Amino acid sequence: MNNLDKYMNQNQNNPEYLFHGSPLLLEKLEPRESHDSDENIENIDKAVFVTSSFITASAYAFKDTIKKLSDRLHWNFIVSQAGTMPIMEMANVITNDAIEGYIYVFKNNNLFKNDPPGSNQYKYYSELIPIDVIKIKYKDYKNYYKINNSKKISK
Repeated sequence: MNNLDKYMNQNQNNPEYLFHGSPLLLEKLEPRESHDSDENIENIDKAVFVTSSFITASAYAFKDTIKKLSDRLHWNFIVSQAGTMPIMEMANVITNDAIEGYIYVFKNNNLFKNDPPGSNQYKYYSELIPIDVIKIKYKDYKNYYKINNSKKISK
């Protein structure tokens, strides 16, 4: 079994690995103040947010790039924190199969705070250096997302 299979098929309720998705290639992740459009208090903190779901992390690897492509549209995003399908729902967006992102992998050392308890969301309050970084492409993960009223562009 390769690392990708191991990451995608782990027990999300008792994770060995935790994941963070980003459009940026970074050497380390540092706590940043987060924002939540619904003012959900569990999503607002100065921390590194990670998830036990590789697929959920993939949504965050692409989301900011899709927002930039769709900057003149009234876009909307919902990412499932419960790990249910679709993982991400988008409306009024422009997508591109060539979009790339990164998933940062961390060993779950039980120093991560599961917040809210029992969810797939975890927080870490210091800098983190990943044990693995995986470059991913939107075209390989788009089946996990649902798009409403979108305009698609191709390269």
